[in-house]
Amino acid sequence: MLHEPPDRAPETPNEWGVLVILSFFFGLFLVVELAREFSIEKLSVPFFLISWVILLVIHEGGHALMARLVGWRVERIAIGSGRVRMERQIFGVPVEFRTLPLSGYVIPRPRDLRVPQLKQFLIFAAGPGIELLLVTIIALLVGPDSLLAASGHPGMIALQTFCVAALFGAGLNLIPFPHADGKGGVSWSDGLGMILCWRTRTEDYRQWIDGEEAKESE
Repeated sequence: MLHEPPDRAPETPNEWGVLVILSFFFGLFLVVELAREFSIEKLSVPFFLISWVILLVIHEGGHALMARLVGWRVERIAIGSGRVRMERQIFGVPVEFRTLPLSGYVIPRPRDLRVPQLKQFLIFAAGPGIELLLVTIIALLVGPDSLLAASGHPGMIALQTFCVAALFGAGLNLIPFPHADGKGGVSWSDGLGMILCWRTRTEDYRQWIDGEEAKESE
């Protein structure tokens, strides 16, 4: 996603207590369920969680890479939501790693007025697009029949689960819906952004560029 999701962290002891308790019981139930009558297929549960985090990084990286390719500036990348736990400069871009690796965002800025609507469309599309591209590559490498067949091999289960997580994440992000950004504003899903960017006037992009240049000159 290209806009900030809610980033409010728990602020009171009660909120932290609820978060810790829910996390503990979720982890406990997960361990118990995996251990009870264990079968190799149950590895898909932890594989899905691991795949989601990996795909979150890839998804936001897709947005950032496309922004660079079309000549836009990438001001910040956030991996996860909640409080910032670590920040690093990666290829000159500040990257924040936050508490909950469930969603993220990229903040790109236009640098010129050459087909800005198309460029923003491509940036929005790059997140789910790179996930769908990975699924296509994996299907071509291992074969669609093998990817769809039941398997007892941990490696194949990991690949199948990764593809399921990628398809789920891409599909979810392509649904056009707005959501609160946690600061009184509204952000767009990738799907909604791909639609609404065509309704954005070139003059709006001009004001966006001028506003950022004014901030930099202060």
